[in-house]
Amino acid sequence: MTTTFNTQNLRGQSLLFRCLDTGFVTTAPALTRYQQGRGIDPARRELVGERSPHWHKQTPVTICEHCGMAVKGNQWAFRQHQQTKRCRRAQQAS
Repeated sequence: MTTTFNTQNLRGQSLLFRCLDTGFVTTAPALTRYQQGRGIDPARRELVGERSPHWHKQTPVTICEHCGMAVKGNQWAFRQHQQTKRCRRAQQAS
């Protein structure tokens, strides 16, 4: 028995979207889970474009809203950055 896949459903996996609140860039399904986990309206996104063939080798970058630093890595790296002294000082100043 052969299995066929609906290639139309895979189209959402090749497009990249950016969260308008945090600047996080990923595919549509992953961005929906990311935004729902943070209580952000999933409609607050913009299309960035097609992902490159080497997209999985690139490190995602998020801009910190407190200190303006570009943080490379996933959400855990961003959380670690927010616990640094530099970012905490910027949070207290604002």
